[in-house]
Amino acid sequence: MHHFSPAFSRFGFLLAAVFIALSCLSANPCAAHSSENRASLSLGKEDSIPHAIRLRSSHSAVIAGQMLRYQAEVGRMEVRDAEGFVTALFGYTSYMLEDKKKGIDHKRPIVFAFNGGPGSSSIWLHMGALGPKRVVVRDPEPTPNAPYLLEDNDRSILDVADLVMIDPVGTGISVPMGGKEFKDFWGVDEDIESISAFITQYLIDVDRVNAPKFLLGESYGTFRNAGIMDYMRDAGLPFNGVIMVSAVFDLIPLTFPPHSDLSYVVHLPTYASTAAYHGKISWSEGQVESLLDEVRTFTEKEYAPALYKGSRLGNDEAEALAKKLERYTGLSADYWLSANLRVKASEYFAELLRNEAAFVGRLDSRYRGFNPRTIS
Repeated sequence: MHHFSPAFSRFGFLLAAVFIALSCLSANPCAAHSSENRASLSLGKEDSIPHAIRLRSSHSAVIAGQMLRYQAEVGRMEVRDAEGFVTALFGYTSYMLEDKKKGIDHKRPIVFAFNGGPGSSSIWLHMGALGPKRVVVRDPEPTPNAPYLLEDNDRSILDVADLVMIDPVGTGISVPMGGKEFKDFWGVDEDIESISAFITQYLIDVDRVNAPKFLLGESYGTFRNAGIMDYMRDAGLPFNGVIMVSAVFDLIPLTFPPHSDLSYVVHLPTYASTAAYHGKISWSEGQVESLLDEVRTFTEKEYAPALYKGSRLGNDEAEALAKKLERYTGLSADYWLSANLRVKASEYFAELLRNEAAFVGRLDSRYRGFNPRTIS
């Protein structure tokens, strides 16, 4: 059973608030919304109980080289259990392609998307990859502090499908209701069931039950994808397809558990490509694929068998292997030997640029960060 941290709820709420504020600064200002909707966003005593709300406006953006009009909606929808009782308010942001004459096409494909964590809101995929607008970043250089800028996302998926970004309960502005508590949603099965309930009721509410339906998840969201696909199929509302981003179906490769060498084996190609990017190994620019092919062969034929030998691996074998690991990863042979030929991801990312008082990013190892403690 996985349990999520309440800290993500507060952080996600702030991010959602930032997004709403940024939306107000875009082409169609929030002044277009009714005074009733604006009043319902107040935080005074008269509005201390969370309630359902929808804020809708029309926008345009250049996506895939064409100007597209779309309807944006930020909302918090009631989700009910099988007995009809409200159990949660689910926060979401939707984007629907809008035709001036025909309006919304209810038969158009629709994608439901979320990040992972567990415990993350969908702000990262929303404003970084999928939505019609994205935050301007200096990829992969550090992005300066606020004020941040928005630009049209020419790689948004809105040209091929409508989009609904989902914030699971405890993230964004999604909260439990009807006597339920956060802990009632913070488990593997509970998470799957609550998000499935939101998707089902949303499809009914917007008349999209008969539209092609797709699911997109990132990281733990891919683990969640598998559960929701199965749950919704059994409920008689199957998806047409699923999109896995940074897939995680087995947590062992990520966690480096004791008495398992699998994590070390599957991470070695990543170490090599990271070292090549930061200039820590000798390799021709633009030849990363051939490097990775060579490292994968080495991993399969030499590194993995050596690890599986355990204490039966001789000193001469270990030293020879450490020299090859130095050539592929940029870490010294002595370091590999001191680590018993097993270096965790956190250790590698801290060690590679240690002499430069820097470490590399865990999610994107092109990035560099300042490391003030060069001895740890």
